[in-house]
This record gives sequence, structure tokens and C-alpha cells, in this order.
Amino acid sequence: MFHNKPIMGIVNVTPDSFSDGGDFYQTEQAVAHARQLIADGADILDIGGQSTRPGYQEIPPEEEAKRVIPVIEGIRRFATVPISVDTYFPEVARQALAAGADIINDIKGLDQPGMIDVIADYQCPVIIMHSRQRDKSLSVAEDIQRFYEEKMTLAVARGIKKEHICFDPGIGFHKAPEENVEILARPETFRYRDLPLLYGFSRKRTIARLTGNDAPKERDAGTLAASLFVKHKGVDIVRVHNVKATREAFAVWQALD
Repeated sequence: MFHNKPIMGIVNVTPDSFSDGGDFYQTEQAVAHARQLIADGADILDIGGQSTRPGYQEIPPEEEAKRVIPVIEGIRRFATVPISVDTYFPEVARQALAAGADIINDIKGLDQPGMIDVIADYQCPVIIMHSRQRDKSLSVAEDIQRFYEEKMTLAVARGIKKEHICFDPGIGFHKAPEENVEILARPETFRYRDLPLLYGFSRKRTIARLTGNDAPKERDAGTLAASLFVKHKGVDIVRVHNVKATREAFAVWQALD
């Protein structure tokens, strides 16, 4: 599921996401946006109904499901593109998979009770993100590698196939600014063995730190530069807002490489 699918397009079905909150909040808007992302070249669509911006106010799983399930169903009426659902609620994950989603993108990295049961029951691909509070006795690389090892052991014990697992080091989640930059700069240190690696940094504060641009929607140039850099360093999937620019940049880079 993760092989040769380098571009994940973001569909935020939220009123309060840091970059595009409210732009695609209604089901019809979100489905239309998904259609455009597919046309632009998205390999995977990531549907999210909960903003996880710094200081976000958590909504209950019932509300999250009301936002994302109709979007999944709407996309499935015209497209077979792999759909990832960005959730840490096991009940939302279960409903999403039943509605036609393919992948669970869990920002809490299987820490939420019950999520591992859903993944094991469906034997579906899962993206496991590190978003815990940092263990400051370890370097950021050591901390994340220890997390990967813990989650790999858990997944194997529950019969989840190795090829169904992708890791995400969680740029922006409980990391210091310099640690986020280190993760961007050294992807090879933040991979777990030979498993797929996903990076999500599109329009985030880490890009603002590197460019000095405080307007999220104006951070696409910086995001694109980082996408090319990490792709060159071996990152398998980048999760981005601007799919069209990313696809074109990857095509030129690959043609010239």
C-alpha cells in the first residue's frame, strides 16, 4: 500500500485547522477538493476531521465520524485512490474502514486503547506517528527509535504484517524547534530499519522557522524545498497541501537526476 506512493494529499474536514480550516469543512467542498487533489496527482488522500494544531480543542469521536465518513463515501463513488483517515479514535477508525478507507493514520501511534484491535481485526495498513512527550534523557533520534521498536513489537505480536506498517517521526509534535529541523535534515536517522517513512511538515511552524514566513498558506515554497530534500534523502511519502506543485517538482527532479 505504501510502495511507490510518494504524495499524500491533505483533506481537512475541519473548521479550525491551522492552514485551511473551514475551506473544505462541508462534505461537498471536501469531496470536490479530494477530486482536485486526485487530478493534481495525489497517490493517497488523507482525510482528517480533527484539527491537531497547537492548543487544539478535541472534539468527540461521534463528531469526528460525522465529518469524515460522508467524505469517504463521497470519494468512493468516483475514485479508487487509497484513502487514509487521520484519527486516533478506534471507533472512528472502525467506521472509516467499513465505509471504504484503506489506511489508518494514527497520530497517537497506537497509544489509544483499542486502536491496535481495529488494525488487527481489519489487517489494514497503518501509519504510526510519534507524538508522545519527549524523553529528555535521550536524544530525539534515540527516543523515536525506541518508540518504533516498541510499536513494531506490539504490531508483530498482534499479527500485523510488516508491509502494512509505516512510521512517521511526528514533526511538530512535542519536539523542540531544533529537533524538528534535525528530523528534516537527517531522515536516515529517523527511519526504522527498511520500513516506509512518512513525513508531515506541510506549512508547519518548522517551515516558518526556516523561511521567516508566518502566514501558513504562504509556506508552500518552503514546504516544496523541504519535500524535495527529504525525498532525495529517501523519505517514502510526504503529506502535503499543495499536491500539484509537489508532483511537478518531483517529476522534474526525477527526470534530471
